Amino acid sequence: MDTQTKDWQMALEIWLQQHPKTIPDYLRQLREDFAQHFPIESLKDITLDRYAVGKPDSFCYWLEFKTGELGSISGGSAAKFGVLAQIDTTRTQQFDALDKIGKELLGPNRYSLRGKPLYLYFPEYFLPVSNPEHLKHFLSQFGKQPKGDLIALNRQLLTFLQSRPQFDGFDTHQLMVFLYENMPPKKGDLAPAETQEPKQPDTVGPLISNRTKVFISYSHENEEEMRRLLVHLRAAKQNNMVEWWVDSQIKPGEKWHEEIKKAIASTRVAILLISVDYLASEFILENELPRLLTASEEEGITILPVILGPCGFKHTVLKHFQAVNDPSMPLSRMNKHEKDEVWNKVVETILNPDNS
Repeated sequence: MDTQTKDWQMALEIWLQQHPKTIPDYLRQLREDFAQHFPIESLKDITLDRYAVGKPDSFCYWLEFKTGELGSISGGSAAKFGVLAQIDTTRTQQFDALDKIGKELLGPNRYSLRGKPLYLYFPEYFLPVSNPEHLKHFLSQFGKQPKGDLIALNRQLLTFLQSRPQFDGFDTHQLMVFLYENMPPKKGDLAPAETQEPKQPDTVGPLISNRTKVFISYSHENEEEMRRLLVHLRAAKQNNMVEWWVDSQIKPGEKWHEEIKKAIASTRVAILLISVDYLASEFILENELPRLLTASEEEGITILPVILGPCGFKHTVLKHFQAVNDPSMPLSRMNKHEKDEVWNKVVETILNPDNS
């Protein structure tokens, strides 16, 4: 047995001490809810409003936001008939034809839209990984030579893993979790941008340089905590180094949605005050959070969750962002001094991002 094989087998033994082979019940239910919400048989008759990106409760909204824990897809574009063609082809298990169909009908670089719907409808056939560079990385970690495009790579990796007795009984979601936790790709291993036309090399620079503000996202039930954060931000506002935006700045007569949209467009750091009220806010979940997550994925803005009280943070897509304070020690359990230490840490992270 070579060293590489020993390494992953040892990592797997340790990982299994704290992780199940089967997908958590709440994620299995989420996957089933998606399939029931958008039955395969009804997709051919789905309307544009029911399908399109940006429409609440649409097919693409579920792909990008509601099922974030079942595989990331950010900024994916809508191409209804390409998705349908891929699904029909998978039902007859013609896996070798999927990459050709995906390239021709969805575009060569729309990997999330080419991969995630297939996983959600057919989790037994695909891993929830839609980044070809990540798939190549994982294959190389097992000493395998990557072959083909997205779906071919996905199937190659899954077939190999399922051929190993060590992975008997594994759900494909848990295979994905094991891979990312134990063989994480390098930060530079990113899939090409999901656009019809390639972006110009200097596109990202100006967008990021125009992002100067700190956006505070909170539930109005947590206004007291928000105001304490503002005290710390005011105290740190030396030479106008910190410029923040909070919804109380919206003037009477201004349109809420437009003002929030403009503020997020200029955001470089978003502070999320996480509580059960925050996670239950329909307005936040449908208007603020999707835009902030997209800006984080596409333009690299910083997301700083602060856990205010007991809530389901670890069961949301936000768990992938490092919280300022440990979720097991929310602010509601702290005294005033400890809370101020957390707010000070937030400010230090904003002022010195490279040292955070």
